[in-house]
Amino acid sequence: MKTNNGLNKHGFSFDLSNISSYTDEVGGLLISESIVKAKTPSLCYIQAGVKGTQAINLLSSSISIGAGGCGWDNSANTSATTFTQRNLATKLYRYQESLCPTDLRTYWAGIFLNNPASNAELPFEAQIADLKVKELQKFVEDKCWNATTLTDGYDGFYYTISTGTTGVNYVVAPTAPSSSTMLTCVDEVIAATPDAIREDDDLIVFMSPGNYNSYVVNLRQSNFYAPYGDATAAGTEFITFHPATKIRVVGVPGLAGTNRIVLGKSSQMVIGVGLLDDTERLDMWYSKDNQEIRLQGQFILATNIAFPENFVTNNLA
Repeated sequence: MKTNNGLNKHGFSFDLSNISSYTDEVGGLLISESIVKAKTPSLCYIQAGVKGTQAINLLSSSISIGAGGCGWDNSANTSATTFTQRNLATKLYRYQESLCPTDLRTYWAGIFLNNPASNAELPFEAQIADLKVKELQKFVEDKCWNATTLTDGYDGFYYTISTGTTGVNYVVAPTAPSSSTMLTCVDEVIAATPDAIREDDDLIVFMSPGNYNSYVVNLRQSNFYAPYGDATAAGTEFITFHPATKIRVVGVPGLAGTNRIVLGKSSQMVIGVGLLDDTERLDMWYSKDNQEIRLQGQFILATNIAFPENFVTNNLA
């Protein structure tokens, strides 16, 4: 609108009276995005509704075929259908934070406060909630790989997919990763892969983002131009295919700062979450007693692998 002096007047006030209903509507979704849209969980199998320690129920089978003919001879039959279990031991995590809008009054953000005498409002609530989701995703990504039994009650993939887990395959005398050796490093874990799963469609080689960048350099230097992920699609910009294979190679933040390279079936990398419980929310509310805006979220997390024999590691630190 125009004022009498001809200057333009703009309204900068937001109606934040429904701050609680905002989080009521999307609070659960924010926790969900924090977990399932983190880099590693977006590539793995999510088992929802996990409480305490819950089993991953596994089914495997083998068949034996003998000479044909009449009758029933089971003496040489070694066929088997086997049910086994591996456990998801969950940890309940909690995030809490308090924000005092009064702290904003002497800064530029103060112009977005409706009532200068009240702390019952907070500008940019949606942006703040989205930022917290991104920070929670970083936490989830790290725990998926680096959780430890001592601290978290379960081991992340870094420790589970290692020579310390019975059945996991490993590279003997692995090559140290560098921009000139990454193709060799990936070839080594592929060479140690069991023949039974070599043609499966869900094989992924995981490495740190830094080593992935070196891998891409090595690809270019070797004149390999493998198909890359669609850079416009969220979560795929750091994925490519190893030359002449259908095995994906991906850099994940959970392995940052390490030379650990692992290969396995992504469908058998299980991440246990709650997500069916309405207490797993990211809530934001005004605390009248404390005269501040409070944020809180809690969620359940656990990881394990289904069949260790389908995983390979170079076991470097």
